Amino acid sequence: MLAPGLNKYTQAGLLSLALLGLAAPAASYAASVTRGPYLQMATPNAITLRWRTDTATDSRVQFGTVQGSLTGFTDNAQATTEHEVRLTGLNPETKYFYSVGSTTGVLAGNNATTFFQTGPAAGTARPTHIWVIGDAGTASASQTAVYNAYKTYNGSQYTNLWLMLGDNAYNSGTDAEFQAGVFNMYPELLKQSPVWPTIGNHDGGSADSATQSGPYYNIFTLPKNAEAGGTPSGTEAYYSYDYGNIHFVVLDSYETSRSTSGAMMNWLKADLQASQSDWTIAFWHHPPYSKGSHDSDTDTAMSEMRQNFLSVVEEHGVDLVLTGHSHSYERSYLLDGHYGTSGTLTSAHKIDAGNGRTDGTGAYSKHAGNIPHEGAVYAVAGSSGQIGGGSLNHPAMFISLNELGSMILDVDGGTLNAKFLNSSGTVRDHFTIVKGGTAPVSCTLPWGGSLNDGLSVTAYQTNVHSNCPSVAQTRTCSNGSLSGSYTYATCSATSSVTLVLQNGLNSYAGNDDTHVASKKASTNYGSATTLKNDQGDATYGDEIVLLKWNVSGIPAAATVQSVDLGLQVSNASAGTYNLYEYKKAWVETTATWTNQTPGSNLGSVVGVINFTSTGAKTLSLNAAGVALVQGWVNGSVANNGLAIKSAGTTDGLDLRSSEYATQAQRPKLTVKYAQ
Repeated sequence: MLAPGLNKYTQAGLLSLALLGLAAPAASYAASVTRGPYLQMATPNAITLRWRTDTATDSRVQFGTVQGSLTGFTDNAQATTEHEVRLTGLNPETKYFYSVGSTTGVLAGNNATTFFQTGPAAGTARPTHIWVIGDAGTASASQTAVYNAYKTYNGSQYTNLWLMLGDNAYNSGTDAEFQAGVFNMYPELLKQSPVWPTIGNHDGGSADSATQSGPYYNIFTLPKNAEAGGTPSGTEAYYSYDYGNIHFVVLDSYETSRSTSGAMMNWLKADLQASQSDWTIAFWHHPPYSKGSHDSDTDTAMSEMRQNFLSVVEEHGVDLVLTGHSHSYERSYLLDGHYGTSGTLTSAHKIDAGNGRTDGTGAYSKHAGNIPHEGAVYAVAGSSGQIGGGSLNHPAMFISLNELGSMILDVDGGTLNAKFLNSSGTVRDHFTIVKGGTAPVSCTLPWGGSLNDGLSVTAYQTNVHSNCPSVAQTRTCSNGSLSGSYTYATCSATSSVTLVLQNGLNSYAGNDDTHVASKKASTNYGSATTLKNDQGDATYGDEIVLLKWNVSGIPAAATVQSVDLGLQVSNASAGTYNLYEYKKAWVETTATWTNQTPGSNLGSVVGVINFTSTGAKTLSLNAAGVALVQGWVNGSVANNGLAIKSAGTTDGLDLRSSEYATQAQRPKLTVKYAQ
């Protein structure tokens, strides 16, 4: 029998030395493994193995499907203490045993506990078992208890992959802290199951995402070039990968720009657009919703992830979002469309206000595929190493617990089961998402927006002649077609139609609005529920409101007869405000004072209005305003909308925006036109 850690050639050499009466060098013939081995960047056909040794050697991984008979090997000739070898040409859904070492001997492995299982081919649905930990790396008894609870609960079931949600090593992500909080904590799991991390603020204390340097980036090997599926990101700071029928998206919410026009956002849109997986799970560190040890209403990174990224996530049908940062467990309802602070969440944002449990109000249900805006569940799992309290009362959450624990996900075909397992081994929360059935084909509405099958809308026809009274026409969407059509019977050549454009009314969604502030020149207020106007404010400077409506539902040949602007005043002003044609293109989610320079882009005055009392206010546009909207309709004038600016008053004004919870108080444009 060979001595541990020696191959037969090394063993024979030592025997020869003994026969010659020479002493073998006690510590020079073999290195020792001081970290790992651990598994990285797994695919159905390849995997990366990493380990550390106390002295530099070359690298060899031996592998095979039979324990003790490792017939394959891959070498790396470079002498190093940080070993990294990628195995390729593997078979999907296959169990491989392996050993690591050098070309002169095995240092670890080739036993019953050193193995991995390759995943299924991309797009293939297989039962998938996933462990999720957040803020775990405390190297404490609490972290140990969470891990032991998982091992006991899990038994012999194989963990296909596991996710780290950031703050993987406290306090500042040094190499020594990673050793204590990761490698010394999870040696069994590291050598059997590939781990996929995201960076947290504590990891970032010793790492830099811009240069991809520091312990976090030195320790993990991540797919910046789409080596594991998805779209190349060009950076290990954020990336994506596929496992079977699941697409995973990993973002950097700490150091990389969270801007709506930043590189990470542009990559995310491209990646999600390209994915055809049945399931999409996204994870990053800073939660968009939390009232734990951190508050998503006031934390900048948390707010920006909510305001800037959730609309993209939901537009592309992401099913589950996992985060850490708050040292608690919080789990939402099935949500969509809420990007404001906690006080703005309403029942309309809950696609399903039940508990998501098959033994409760029922599983959350979604159609097959990546259907936009069918809802996502948001979970905070930041209590895998410590707990931090907090009010734990965010209205987005079905349940909030100040308990140590981790999450377990099981995806099987069209069913995702999730559990929160506390450190005592008790399942304290569970929910299920079921996906199946063909998604309904929505109907396109004449005035913009769309309507799902089975729903109805009503439009109104108003005629100028007394013998042609107003008529309400109701249409129902069925299999992608409206029953009937929105053509109006004409009593005379001068019949007209009145169309009210207001977000949420008859499924219209074409109104954008925001305000920009000269002293907060780089700040975007596109998701705010209040539009602010002022001049010379001590904190914000000049504030100008921008509004626009999609008028593509009006026939291009129509003649616009009148236009009314409806606004809801929440804070009145004694001053006078002008309504202007706005002449520069803008986007609600990116418009700022800096990129708009609004004072230089005001056109003709199309109305003058006073807001001396709160409540509803209507302004009829003047002839120039009617001509402006006519130009929008027939395409002769670019539709950059309208601007509201103080005519000299310093008495500030507040208006409800299109994001305001009460639909009837959102801005509206009423256009009367002849057909």
